[in-house]
Amino acid sequence: MNRVKTSLNHKRIQRSIWLVLTILVLLCYSTQNVAGGVYYSIVKQTYGTVASPPVILGKGTAGESTTYANSTSASVLAGVGDFNYVLNMTESQGSNWQVRLRAYDEFNISRLYNCSIYIRNGSNSTQIVISNGDYNQRNGSLNDLIGSDTLFIWLHVETSSVGTSYVYAYLEIFVPNTTTCARYIIAFEIT
Repeated sequence: MNRVKTSLNHKRIQRSIWLVLTILVLLCYSTQNVAGGVYYSIVKQTYGTVASPPVILGKGTAGESTTYANSTSASVLAGVGDFNYVLNMTESQGSNWQVRLRAYDEFNISRLYNCSIYIRNGSNSTQIVISNGDYNQRNGSLNDLIGSDTLFIWLHVETSSVGTSYVYAYLEIFVPNTTTCARYIIAFEIT
């Protein structure tokens, strides 16, 4: 009789273990569910306004020049010699500004024997000078560009060999007596 009782207890223990294991498996699977959500909000902002540029670049009367980006960048093509008025800059808002040129990059300037770039403001303001393939001057002094006035850029070029050179410059436009400025890109291509 004891033996039958032990066998029944053993079977009950096995069933209990299987029951507990089944419950644990079901609990484990039921707790693995994860709930989540994504929240995305669109913020309404006012529209920005686009104002006309304070200084407008325009074609000159010498060499070839092309303006881009609402007349705020330009390319200038010149050969050997003097190119008076290759590009002009006109103040468009009736304000006062200060302007200068600053060279920031170049290509194949070793062939430039003498390349001088000026701003004409009644007299010549030397801005960029390349002599014997090296910079003597990368930027010039500030020039006043008074309301509705026009200044001109001109070049003097002498080369030592045939080829094409590029001088990339910023036209920096300053609010007077501050360090705040806008930069227009001008590419000078010299053939």
